[in-house]
Amino acid sequence: MAGSAALVVVAVTIGLFLSESRAPVGQGTAAGNRTPASALPTTTTTVHPLESPAVIGPRAAMVFMGDSLGGNLARGLAPVAASRGASVVPITVSGCGNIGGLPVSADGNWLPWAPTCLHNLETTWRAQVAATPASTVLWLSSFDASRRLIDGTIADPATPEGRVRIAALIRETADIVAPPGSGRRIVFFLPAPQSPSLRFGPPDPAAYSSLEHHAEILHLVIAQDPARFSMLRLSKWLCPYGGALCPLEIAPGLAPRGGDGRHLTPEGAAWLAPLILDELGVTAS
Repeated sequence: MAGSAALVVVAVTIGLFLSESRAPVGQGTAAGNRTPASALPTTTTTVHPLESPAVIGPRAAMVFMGDSLGGNLARGLAPVAASRGASVVPITVSGCGNIGGLPVSADGNWLPWAPTCLHNLETTWRAQVAATPASTVLWLSSFDASRRLIDGTIADPATPEGRVRIAALIRETADIVAPPGSGRRIVFFLPAPQSPSLRFGPPDPAAYSSLEHHAEILHLVIAQDPARFSMLRLSKWLCPYGGALCPLEIAPGLAPRGGDGRHLTPEGAAWLAPLILDELGVTAS
């Protein structure tokens, strides 16, 4: 794959994972008519002790590493961060995860584009993220919790052993893009459960279990170095009723995700970005 000093983008258009949704959202997300966070439905949840929000602070320099889900969010964060005197540099690759190994399908075969993703990760992508001036790495990739072929055997995130092996791969990349002792921090974003999809119908209940396995993997990583790692669940905003209840429209006129129920629309990312930056303490300076 070809890269540049600032940005690597690989466009792969295969299946649900890589669908860039562009379905319109309600007018509630338009500038000057944005649904405030206080108007959203709320639910009381217990926050896991390893999910305490990081406070990055004003004027933060951030680099965003992820797949197409991450790319959608990064493009929404960048202009809002700039308006606050901070910065977000998107370095995202559609269809590729942030870690080693090869993601495999249910039949045990690796995804056709996976070897190219792995080559790019090992030769270019991680180095670009590491070389980008930033104090914080923002990290979002749905592929990181998939079943993976590692050294000739499959690591299944549904098993404790598989989660440990995948956590080790996350730590491997993390130590490259935010080395211990560097002062860099990583904020992991856990993807939200899928909302009902105009294209694919209701969410698969098994997908929610997969996300909880993803969370458990991230907990394993964070527990090793909680001063360097932290985590935010996007479901805090995208699933305001709690659990897997993630309606397409989460408030009157506000539907942040598009036709596949997974990817943020540009308007949805613009609505979500200030809420995330507020959570991280990236306030206007």
